[in-house]
Amino acid sequence: MKAKMKQRKISFLIAAHNEEKIIAKTLDNLLRLPYKDYEVLIGLDGCTDRTVEIVRDFCMENKKFKYYIMNLRQGKNAVINSIIKKAKGEIIIINDADWIFKTKDRESLEKFIALFDNPKMGGISESLPLEWEEDIMKNSNLGYRMVAYSSYLWYKFQKKKFAERRKGLLYVKEPALFITNIFRKKLYKENTSLSDDFERTKDIISQDYDVVISEERYNPKMAPVYNEVSIRDLFKQKIRTARAREQIKDEHNIKEKYYLSAILYILKNSWKLGINVGFMMIFWIFLTGIATIYSNMKKFNTKEGWTLRVKR
Repeated sequence: MKAKMKQRKISFLIAAHNEEKIIAKTLDNLLRLPYKDYEVLIGLDGCTDRTVEIVRDFCMENKKFKYYIMNLRQGKNAVINSIIKKAKGEIIIINDADWIFKTKDRESLEKFIALFDNPKMGGISESLPLEWEEDIMKNSNLGYRMVAYSSYLWYKFQKKKFAERRKGLLYVKEPALFITNIFRKKLYKENTSLSDDFERTKDIISQDYDVVISEERYNPKMAPVYNEVSIRDLFKQKIRTARAREQIKDEHNIKEKYYLSAILYILKNSWKLGINVGFMMIFWIFLTGIATIYSNMKKFNTKEGWTLRVKR
């Protein structure tokens, strides 16, 4: 007889501002999660469309869902800093409003969360970018594929340079720029930068806990609710990312040579995925360069940076 796995309470945290086109899909996915002990907390930040109405309906139908109306308008991390204090789960999962949390079945999700049975496990970082979804990529546009391929190659670079294998698992060796959105609540530290998911990795490791990289093909992971990214939105995203890099560069001792090495790796290995991918990455590098110059000229703060988010 199979031993029953311990179920740890999970709190999904969502920051939402004017997400009426997509929020129902995100919440409906969590409504059908094959897991018993979880809650969903939604921070509604100054919504002026039908987002509040849609979220309220979900919360009325299911006691696991709770919403909080706020008017911080300082970006996602300010909302998360607020609603995480109300979370009752031992494990936190940050779920952006335009993401869905995919899991094959109850067993795979329980096995995934069981990684926290190790008392030194502090967080789980994904091995692949959320856009790396085969079915979605087939019907996506150029902007989406540029994000998917550049992120995929960047993840490969990260794992090669800043991860190590121990007892069959891949661990973050150095908190360069790994993204951590699944972690123990007790390890959370408030942050005010545009790089909240990168900072979490650093914060967890600095408290002498491990971050493991989720590698198994059928492990639960985030996936997008969208399949298109306009070049205009991609450029805005790159401007915000450039500012985020500047915010964390000095604090986390990330050297310029890291970025140069990453870009050279992406450029070199993109051609192995096809000539079209190679040319896509040249264009992506060009956009990144222009966005970085623009960001350095503007010197905007975190609150202003969050206004550059993609509107679905």
